[in-house]
Amino acid sequence: MILVAVNLDDLTQRVVQEVTTLPVRVGRRPDRLDGEPVELMELPWRDRLVSRNHCLAIREGDQLVVQRMPALPGRSRPNAFYSNAPSRQRQVLDEPLRLEPGQAFTIGAQGSTALFWLDSRDQLDRAILGYQDHLEVEKADFLPTRPKSTLYDDVAQLDEYSLRLQLKLIQRDLPEQVLSGWTNEAELFTRAGAFLESALPGQKGVSAAFLAVEEGEERVSFHLLNPDPQVRADFRPSRTLLKQLDLKNPTAADIHIWTSAQDEAAFRTQSSLGRQIDWVAAIPVASLEEGAQIHRDHEGRPVYLYVETRQAFDTAASAFIPFLRLIVSLVASLLSAREKQRIQDQMSAYFSPGLRELMQEGDQAALEPAMVDCSVLFADRRGHSRILETAKTDEEILVHLRENQQVVGKITQKVFDHEGVITDFAGDGALALWGWPTWAAGSPQHPKNAVEAAEAIVQSLASRVEYEDEHNRLMSAVRIGISSGRIAVGKTGPRQQWHISVFGSVANLGARLERIAKEFKVPILVSGDTVERLREMKAAEPRRLFRKLCFIRPAGFQMSYPIYELIQPLNLGGSGATAADVKTYEKALGHFLKREWDDCIDLLKTLPDSDEPARWLQDRADLFRLRPPDSNWEGEIGSLMK
Repeated sequence: MILVAVNLDDLTQRVVQEVTTLPVRVGRRPDRLDGEPVELMELPWRDRLVSRNHCLAIREGDQLVVQRMPALPGRSRPNAFYSNAPSRQRQVLDEPLRLEPGQAFTIGAQGSTALFWLDSRDQLDRAILGYQDHLEVEKADFLPTRPKSTLYDDVAQLDEYSLRLQLKLIQRDLPEQVLSGWTNEAELFTRAGAFLESALPGQKGVSAAFLAVEEGEERVSFHLLNPDPQVRADFRPSRTLLKQLDLKNPTAADIHIWTSAQDEAAFRTQSSLGRQIDWVAAIPVASLEEGAQIHRDHEGRPVYLYVETRQAFDTAASAFIPFLRLIVSLVASLLSAREKQRIQDQMSAYFSPGLRELMQEGDQAALEPAMVDCSVLFADRRGHSRILETAKTDEEILVHLRENQQVVGKITQKVFDHEGVITDFAGDGALALWGWPTWAAGSPQHPKNAVEAAEAIVQSLASRVEYEDEHNRLMSAVRIGISSGRIAVGKTGPRQQWHISVFGSVANLGARLERIAKEFKVPILVSGDTVERLREMKAAEPRRLFRKLCFIRPAGFQMSYPIYELIQPLNLGGSGATAADVKTYEKALGHFLKREWDDCIDLLKTLPDSDEPARWLQDRADLFRLRPPDSNWEGEIGSLMK
């Protein structure tokens, strides 16, 4: 035979004790005298209605005889035994209590501990199902309806002493106990909850909890945000009351008060409310500003302050709402300020200081994903991966990484100087964006800003230009690809760690151009669409010189695109082509597109040996002269660079 204790608030919590010839002492922390022949059955869950040494169980054949322990000096006798039923249906049982196999009892009229006398463990599941059936019948008698929210701007006045006490608490204790020194949300909620539990004059047994509430398909669930080791063992927020909140469209005005006098049925039928609670309040954590939004936890659940009191004085519960709203408003403001700072810190990785300032004033909804006309820039440090691969020691690797940080830092600064947005870092470089957010200053000029930033990046890394014997010329420290058009852009990722992402063929083309620049051995390649926009706004001439290199089909693309070199001087690792050289090259490209290979090659041979794009096109013309392309060829050249 076994004696099984079950936590009715969490039916998975159980303690099983085999009962033989020795008596069994049951309690929260039972003990025995030296040499006393008794078994101990300790209940690990919190139930304040169960005493440390609560009762003694003795087996007599198949029966179990249970008797409460005597009262200790200066203390009352442990709580009586009641029938195993929902709280309002329980009846006190006579003692000594004699249990037949399969019978059970509970400790206390509102307790959460039941003890079952059973032949085997198999009987327990059937007994638990029987208890749950009783509970469902009880709940059917009380079908909750959602009350209307009430504004508590005009409330019953507290007496002068109570007002003075709350004012003193706000002035003296609130700053020290709540507003300063906290490091995370859990600590702030814990501090505010502990403060409120001692800040309501005339109300005893106050419990204050901050709850993240969510409405599921079958019932409301909540997560306690101020885990407090000193919290009352019998404190259990009522899901029945929480279900009456408007969780689908929560607002700052969704304030509710339930009292034992007005909501007698709810308080009587719900086991979590049956401990002589006088009133319960649920207040959204939101500032007092008009149109304020409810604070949400990291999973997006609205957060409420849940307060309940026992042994309250005659003061109306609504009289405390202004004070409670003030506290939650301060908490909401602190959380909002922290969130703004977190976003500010996060934005510092993506946005220039000037753009961050604009965004503080702009609509944050503009950061949500959208299709936007933009220019993207992909910048990558040339040869850095190869340098790391050849490093022989850990210290050498770290030295190269620190050096690379300096290079990426210069790239980032030039993007910021030209009002750009950094959307990603890829170790050796960065991805930058112009034209988004659309209300940012200079967004219509995004092709011009992107090209100017590219030039500035190359110039800022002039000291890192290296002469390479393999190419017999100076090579830039960076490669850049720029493209313009409509892309999907906006915040992605979870709320606590979002970043800016770009999607679409235009963005992919910019990434391919950065790689293809390696084939042409030039610092900057620009898409045809970007160049056309610059010429339309007269931003390309006469200061900048572009050269149409070819029609190229990047790896993974079905279409071909005209691409242009933004001419850079030889001392910066560029081709150094002059206007005359550009004219000659583009004339040769015309012959190339007409399959006039010999004329194309003859013109290209007149260009300087340092003109790498000319050598590149000449190699393609030589190849096509030996093996002509198909009859449907339209001039495109495939690239293997991804």
